[in-house]
Amino acid sequence: MSGNKKVVAPPPDKLMKELARRGPNKVDRGDLGIVGMTGQVFAPRTGRGLPAVAFAHGWLVGSARYRDLLFHLASWGIVVAAPDGSRGPFPSDIDLGTDLRAAATVVGSVQLGSGAISVDRDRVGLVGHGFGAAAAVRAASDAVLLGRPPMPVRALATVFPAPTTADLNTTAETVDAPSLVLAGSEHLSSMTGNALDLAENLGGDVALRTLPGATSQDLIETPSIRSLVGLNGANRAVHKAVRAQLTGFFLHRLTGDEKYAAFSDPEVTMGDALAVDVPAVERPELDHVSQLLGAKPRSA
Repeated sequence: MSGNKKVVAPPPDKLMKELARRGPNKVDRGDLGIVGMTGQVFAPRTGRGLPAVAFAHGWLVGSARYRDLLFHLASWGIVVAAPDGSRGPFPSDIDLGTDLRAAATVVGSVQLGSGAISVDRDRVGLVGHGFGAAAAVRAASDAVLLGRPPMPVRALATVFPAPTTADLNTTAETVDAPSLVLAGSEHLSSMTGNALDLAENLGGDVALRTLPGATSQDLIETPSIRSLVGLNGANRAVHKAVRAQLTGFFLHRLTGDEKYAAFSDPEVTMGDALAVDVPAVERPELDHVSQLLGAKPRSA
């Protein structure tokens, strides 16, 4: 008899519920200041050869506004580094992308905590929210674009991605890592969302899913005394869906756990995260400026 057993995964909705809850690992938080960067690190308390992701924040916010999300990923065994650069009103996605690569390199090459954990430098992913999604694309692209030495990127996730510069689609074409793109259903192609452009241009395998009625702001946390009882200020349904999607996608792509293969499958709808058939999507009739001004499309 063969010793290789086929993995029988639970139904997608069950996986979503499982991964929306905190994982089994106790989590420690550290500061990237020890290596001369501003930002945070979240890591499981123990573990060798762990996967890691570098996280890029949205416009005008920093890693503190994603504390529960980053803690959640670490509770499932993923080391997370979140640099805090490029937080001003006119940030550079290239600069933040450079910070992402540096943060990913740091967690894979320095001792974390008491030395009870280590990162496998061949199991590194990138993720960004809003403006930070563009930075993650930059960081995952050909190293020449950032003037940095090569760094293997095993997976890329963009959450409510927002457009930045005109050459972002060209950059996306150079990314060959498998990707997950999450967006609000009304922001696939608009002044504030470029999920469809990314899904069409990213060079690797891409899964595009939408969350009906969700917006980028729904993910932002607002730290307060209420956070102590689990109320972080973000939209609870959106936050649960995003953390489950990111956790499952990275567990599959960075650890090779086939139990979570559905998170990488572009045809699978998972709870509120609806699969989108990219070639079949009809682009809006109106340009982005007209959409913003509330114009109506001409009747046929």
